[in-house]
Amino acid sequence: MQKILATIAKELLLLIRDRAGLLVLFVMPAILVVVITLVQENVLALSGQRPTEILLLDQDGGIFAATLRAALEAGQLKIAADSPKQPGDFQKLIEGGRYQAGIRIPAGISQRLQNAMAARLAGGQSSPPPSNPASLTVLFDPAAMAGFRAGILARLQMAARAAEMQMMADGLGRSLEAKAGGPAPGQPGTENSLVTAFSHSFTTITEQPAASSTATIEDVINPVNQNVPAWALFGMFFTAIPIAGTILAERRSGIAIRLAGMPVSPLQLLAGKIAAYLCVCLSQFLLIVLIGISLFPHLGLPSFTLPANPMALLPLLCACCLAACSFGTFLGSACSSYEQASTLGSTMVVIAAALGGVMVPVYAMPQLMQKISIISPLNWGVNAFLDLLVRGKDFSSIVHDLARLLAFSALMVILSWKRSPG
Repeated sequence: MQKILATIAKELLLLIRDRAGLLVLFVMPAILVVVITLVQENVLALSGQRPTEILLLDQDGGIFAATLRAALEAGQLKIAADSPKQPGDFQKLIEGGRYQAGIRIPAGISQRLQNAMAARLAGGQSSPPPSNPASLTVLFDPAAMAGFRAGILARLQMAARAAEMQMMADGLGRSLEAKAGGPAPGQPGTENSLVTAFSHSFTTITEQPAASSTATIEDVINPVNQNVPAWALFGMFFTAIPIAGTILAERRSGIAIRLAGMPVSPLQLLAGKIAAYLCVCLSQFLLIVLIGISLFPHLGLPSFTLPANPMALLPLLCACCLAACSFGTFLGSACSSYEQASTLGSTMVVIAAALGGVMVPVYAMPQLMQKISIISPLNWGVNAFLDLLVRGKDFSSIVHDLARLLAFSALMVILSWKRSPG
């Protein structure tokens, strides 16, 4: 045990002196998790899963404009508080890219719609449609994506239809009330009753995750709970490069030969290296979790939430750290120079992260890549973290991924041991 502790102290001392290595291990994953999460949160807003802020130029001020505004805000479109009153300012804000979309409600549209609806109610279905229908104008930032444009147009069309239905119920109520000689005494007005009937939905749609999950829909579309463990795992596997570097430095300087002649087995040396960097990986994960809990709320992001049983994370976390460190020992024993180890190690980690669902979810990949992703150790770790943090499953659901990580670690250690001198 003393020999292993001495090896741990030596490895940590070497790492502390390596400032560039510390930047790669701690600063890089911290920056990545912040940047990627902010980007994904904005993508959720643009795709309609978060409220999107747009401009609204109301030149009408009538009932249609007020009803349309309420319908838009109910449809995940947030009207900017600083919406301008002049068309020139309205267009400049959108052309400049400050806002990606804006809706202009022309003057007199409420009155034109009321006249058209009154004519249709009086003439029935034989009444011809108006020759100059009311038109809303939507301005888009030239750099706005096609999907964003389609989403805004679809939500605007639904909101406009809802506003028209309410105005139609309003007009129909007045017409029936006039023909009936007014509402019966003590009864609610016919107009208000019809407006309520037309605006009420008798079908409700509830969105929820799978029935076996205890997570809410907010957890499922929360990028924080998905990115924090994924990018922490990505940073852990980059510890393979400094581990490989220490092994190659010992081999190049002749220290490895002298260590082989001492009463210390190669397995004890490997255990010391892995144990030292196991502490480093745990520190990496703790740093990323603290960023998710403390920093993200100040950036307008949801806070990272731990599962109901946080202790279930500990075995998984240790298995991921062990897999990352053992990969580093194999990389150091298999390569002949630090340049080769750093190039090969970083390339393999990035490929494993891309296949494993760290950068792009596995379900968004082509079918062939989805099948190949099963070979990535990062895929096993990411799936296990998602099961615990997002899908709300218990520890038994991650046993298979845990076993894969441990088997991978054992294989890497055995291969490293066989290639060690002595």
